[in-house]
Amino acid sequence: MKAQLENWFWHSCFTFLHLWNSVASGKFFFYTVNNPSMHYGGAFLDRKTTLLRQLREDWIPKGFSHTGKLDKLPKGIEFPVIAKPDKGVTGIGIKKCRSLDQLNAYLTAAGAMRIRIESFVDLPLEFGVMFYYHPRTKESEISIVEKRYPRVIGDGERKLKTLIAQAARCNRKLRVEEIHHRLRKRLNEVPGEGEEIVLDYVGNGTNGSTFHEVPMVGNAEKLRAFLVEELYVQAGICFTRMDVKAASLNALLAGDFILIEHNGVKSEPLQIFIKELPIAVRYKYYKHHFRTMRSISQQQRELGHKPASFLEGIVEFYRQRKRFHVIADVVDSAAQEFSA
Repeated sequence: MKAQLENWFWHSCFTFLHLWNSVASGKFFFYTVNNPSMHYGGAFLDRKTTLLRQLREDWIPKGFSHTGKLDKLPKGIEFPVIAKPDKGVTGIGIKKCRSLDQLNAYLTAAGAMRIRIESFVDLPLEFGVMFYYHPRTKESEISIVEKRYPRVIGDGERKLKTLIAQAARCNRKLRVEEIHHRLRKRLNEVPGEGEEIVLDYVGNGTNGSTFHEVPMVGNAEKLRAFLVEELYVQAGICFTRMDVKAASLNALLAGDFILIEHNGVKSEPLQIFIKELPIAVRYKYYKHHFRTMRSISQQQRELGHKPASFLEGIVEFYRQRKRFHVIADVVDSAAQEFSA
């Protein structure tokens, strides 16, 4: 009940802040100009493969897009891989495939849908890096939130399935059925004392991951300047949250990371999911997010960029909504075909 109330609260906040800033800007889809190099600023469907070509090559996991079954992976890419729709929506349909059989089960379920296939990034930490850049005033801002995957720690006595059951009682967002399917060959194992078992590999609030704010100290200024150069100067991006993996926080601050998702104006400030923060503080982050979105939009319009009309935006919205249901109904059915 508490989780449902919180979801309702944040959906209500999104609706209010969207409408308020739309009225203030005079355009319902004001934010579609914030990233001129992205399709409607990243608000709606855009191809991941096309977008990634604009970014630094050393940021990007090795990958390719494909339709239909494969006989083998291209040279330089090995299992495990991540498969996801090339035109994706809100992180759904992402699967980790450990073999060609698993990958082809996913591709078969996807049918004619184009799929992005990437090397799995085996780095221990995941972060969300929010980036704002004001193109006229040249002001910029970053914030970092660490995503921690759901996990259990063995005690040398209890079976893995018992540990998962205990974790699920404390974290109602754990996808227990999926976890059991994925780890079904290990459920009766007894993990050693202190042994850590990660239950999911996607940093997402809907799967039980938790979020933790990273203080902006030390090399954060260096990272900010680095992102201004690489995102704004080189790719024309002013408003986005990058989800990245890195070996450590220091590696991230030094610009040594791998990009796993680039969200454009669809980005949400992950601070709103940090349970330790008072709800008033979390709302303040959300308000700042929308206010900054509107400010950047205004500056882009002053530079000659035009936001989507109401009709254009509605058409794109319903295309995205239809795509959401296609991915949910077709691609996610592959989860029943293999243990990822």
